Amino acid sequence: MTSVFSKPPLWACLLIGGKSNRMGRPKHLLPLLDGSLWLERTVALLRPRVAGVALAGAGEIPASLAALPRLEDAPGGHGPLAGMVAAFRFRPQASWLVLACDMPLASERALAWLLAARQPGDWAVMPRLAEDARPQPLFAWYGCECRPLFEKRLAQGTMRLHDLVAHPKFRSPLVPPALAGAWRNVNTPAELAALHGELASAGECR
Repeated sequence: MTSVFSKPPLWACLLIGGKSNRMGRPKHLLPLLDGSLWLERTVALLRPRVAGVALAGAGEIPASLAALPRLEDAPGGHGPLAGMVAAFRFRPQASWLVLACDMPLASERALAWLLAARQPGDWAVMPRLAEDARPQPLFAWYGCECRPLFEKRLAQGTMRLHDLVAHPKFRSPLVPPALAGAWRNVNTPAELAALHGELASAGECR
């Protein structure tokens, strides 16, 4: 696929700073059924669509991805916001796709839908999986205009993100049911086993 660049440039940030306590091992280094790692697959998904991919957080990375930029979480913060602030400080003029490392079903179709959901004047697109559900701050798009908002939250110690959807420049479209699995988090060994069973039954090699 030919690379598609936005103006300002579009970058992707993968958050790999979690301790994965419930899984018992780093989720981004878990193998898929075809032997590749979750992180490797997600990077491969994103690369054709973005100007660059950065890894935010202190998680271990495989040698295959050693050339990617590594970003330390912004001091004074924790959780996704700390990594997102680090990304905007790294490339202030870029817009950012932000994904967690535990979304192994992220797909090209879901990515294309998310990017197509942007409208002129939007600062962010935080999808929702149901009409009454909270928006999804990860596997979301953020324009460069978001940096002051994130910096202010970091300074205030307010790490939550979902309530930003109340901002008039934040869009929160409803994810089509056929794509909703792309926002699925896998956090425990039981959830991982269930996922592998589903994929094996469907004949997929993720």
